[in-house]
Amino acid sequence: MEKLFRFSKWFVLFCALLVAARLAQQYVADKALEERAAVIGERVYGWRWQNISGDMQFNSQAKVIEAKVIKRGPNDGQVRIQGNQVVMAPNKSVNTGDQQQGASSTKDNSGAAEVTQSETKPLESKFKAVITLYKDKDKWLLGKVEAE
Repeated sequence: MEKLFRFSKWFVLFCALLVAARLAQQYVADKALEERAAVIGERVYGWRWQNISGDMQFNSQAKVIEAKVIKRGPNDGQVRIQGNQVVMAPNKSVNTGDQQQGASSTKDNSGAAEVTQSETKPLESKFKAVITLYKDKDKWLLGKVEAE
């Protein structure tokens, strides 16, 4: 039987280029969504608690190690993030004669006690979360964060 229709090599090449362009566009869109979720995750897990007088009491810094798109639609997307969080409690150094808990005392040549605060070891932990983002025009906005 004789073939009535046959694809030309130019048509096949054109279709392959369209598929490659579409895959590249999806890859770039996924990477942009992952980057946005990583920035939001670092802001959610990085925080400061202050007391009434305004002195900083606790500080947390976060670094997202991995972000992976779970689902992406035209108006919403979900990204799973993983990272490290470091929580620090700053110490205040007071030069008085009274010994504070966790402080070491040294004496200088005059015999007066000088109290220096030993540094607190930061508490490091890992975190995982699923971040849901919604699209408003050309911007991805935070919808919700679900810790795992």
